[in-house]
Amino acid sequence: MSSETTTIELLNQGSGYGVLVGIGTLFALGVWVATKLMSRYLGENLHSTEQWMLSNRSVGVALTASATFSSWFWATETLWVVTMVYSYGIMASFWYGAGLSVHICIMAVIGIEAKKKIPNGHTSLEIVKLRYGKACHILYLFLCLSTNLLSSSSMILGAAGAISVIAGNMNIAASTMLIPVGVLMYTTFGGLRATFLTDYIHSIIALIILCYFNTAVLTSSEIGGIDSLYDMVIENKSGRSIEGNFEGSFLTGKSKGSIYFGIIHAIGDFGLTIMDSSFWQKSFSASIRASVPGYLIAAVAIFAIVWPLGTIVGLANVVLESSKIFPTYPRTMTTDEIDSGYGLPYTLKAVLGKNSLAGLLLVIYLAVTSTVSAQMISVSSIMSFDIYKSYINKDAQNHQLIRLSHFGVVFFGLFSAGFSLMLHYVGVNMTWFGYFYSMIICPGVIPLLFAITWDKQTKLAFFVSPIIGMAAGIATWLSTAYKFYGVISITSTGGQLPCLYGGLVALFLPGLISVILSLADRNYKFDWSILQQASLVTPEDDVEENKEKKSSSSNSSLAEDQGNSNYGGVTEKISPDVQIIETDPELLNSIESQEAQENQRIINLYIKIAYGAALAVFLITWVVWPLPLYRDYIFGKAFFRGWTTMSLIWVYAALLAIGVYPLYDGRSSLYRISNGFYKEFIKREKKKTENL
Repeated sequence: MSSETTTIELLNQGSGYGVLVGIGTLFALGVWVATKLMSRYLGENLHSTEQWMLSNRSVGVALTASATFSSWFWATETLWVVTMVYSYGIMASFWYGAGLSVHICIMAVIGIEAKKKIPNGHTSLEIVKLRYGKACHILYLFLCLSTNLLSSSSMILGAAGAISVIAGNMNIAASTMLIPVGVLMYTTFGGLRATFLTDYIHSIIALIILCYFNTAVLTSSEIGGIDSLYDMVIENKSGRSIEGNFEGSFLTGKSKGSIYFGIIHAIGDFGLTIMDSSFWQKSFSASIRASVPGYLIAAVAIFAIVWPLGTIVGLANVVLESSKIFPTYPRTMTTDEIDSGYGLPYTLKAVLGKNSLAGLLLVIYLAVTSTVSAQMISVSSIMSFDIYKSYINKDAQNHQLIRLSHFGVVFFGLFSAGFSLMLHYVGVNMTWFGYFYSMIICPGVIPLLFAITWDKQTKLAFFVSPIIGMAAGIATWLSTAYKFYGVISITSTGGQLPCLYGGLVALFLPGLISVILSLADRNYKFDWSILQQASLVTPEDDVEENKEKKSSSSNSSLAEDQGNSNYGGVTEKISPDVQIIETDPELLNSIESQEAQENQRIINLYIKIAYGAALAVFLITWVVWPLPLYRDYIFGKAFFRGWTTMSLIWVYAALLAIGVYPLYDGRSSLYRISNGFYKEFIKREKKKTENL
């Protein structure tokens, strides 16, 4: 970072510490209260592995959508999309969203396939071990844990750098190490349910702030509305043009840099998604009826983050950089400032003043903690199930797995923060890291997809293909960097084309090798029923309770357990008549059989919907929408007006779908908690009166 950068005054350091320590502590206390209330009034058992890791596989549509949206709301998105629009033009904001949307749809496919084939699964690595054995399991342990580390580190690196600059050049080591602290507290206590709750809170707060940022910047006196923004971009007082864009314009669909960025970003995010067990866990945690609808809602809503912000604030960054109100004036931003994503805070300060940066600090913090929390749960689950239970103690009990999971959360949170700090001190910035990691995390993507969708993939193909893919991807990346720039350095290896070619090889070569090797063995076909060996983990106290129930003649407790269904956080009791039916075991078995058949029908239907939606979203976002714009054309004012208006509508619609809908969907659970709390309060007050 240049010395010029450090002289820019944005906020004081107290604001940074206030967010990192104060907001983190506030969230931890809030989650603690919420989980206590759910345990008391909704019967959730925080000492259950199934509850702690997978929320008892009962999360409903709205909360699944909110958590999925939050999972793809990475801390670097808000910073990076403004940087990419500044660097390559308006289409970068679209290509960013297109990649995110497709990945969510693919996870919808994976999630519903997993529910059909391994209904009791906990991590993606359980599938690997059951299908391919120990050697493959150990290999993919390395690949998946590497993904967790690189994912967390990339988010912490970008967020810590931005927080440090915004908060009066706060010490980078402090901002990096403090990010996981609040997350450690609530994740350790509440598990995946805490992550879902905070995901929802993060999403609604962030969307409200983004609605304000986009609207306020667009209508500010400095910008003056959609038409005025268009005129300012066309006028282009900075005189800067973009190589590879039609006539060097920021307002053209014909932008090589934007497409290169879109492909590089999509490749890397395939790895971040498929190889990250936290995304699989959220799929496992959703109820059968919620899995696909929740993911598809998020796939549509995800454009709300990058499309309007890139269009409005990204272009405002371009037109205001040369004005006196811009923080760097009279100089332009340095390369390091651009690549680190500082265009967003600089533009907000120029247009909305210092106070807006407090909101940006909050958005960045919420986004990074949401990511880190999910990564902590993922790594702790891998440590518990895929390392401890697989190789150290095969008879591990529930309490042992919970204890190790708590340790895993703390260990990974601190380790990833330390790793991020190391990256900062060796000179790695957000853009370089975002371009680089695809060579490491992508080689296992297609083989792992085949593991749950294709019964012909052999063990040899699954093991060999990612090793060759990683070696070939890194070799391609380094050799092309040397070919284009004549030297291998941080600068040359961060170029678009070396990262593009290296990422393509790392992603697709393993898939090709896997298909060739698998088809060579014509007789191999995997028996999916083997995956049914994955089993649930029952808490010790639940085991004792079940024994007591069996010896008891009362069926009321059984009716309570069997007569509840949970969708969207709503727990509904079935008719009291079920208590009578349950006295007849044959009728009870018949009911359970009918329920299983209905679940299987829903799964089969959702599999078709998920595949169809993934194909449709890919065609719309990668072919039908963008390719007609890739021609010798600069957006007209009317087209730009429609483009920008739709992007604003999208972010407000996302606020309703992700922020308001979960409250409606979970109204029954909210009522039960508030009603139970109210009744207890009345009882306590009545008892006090009687004692007097």
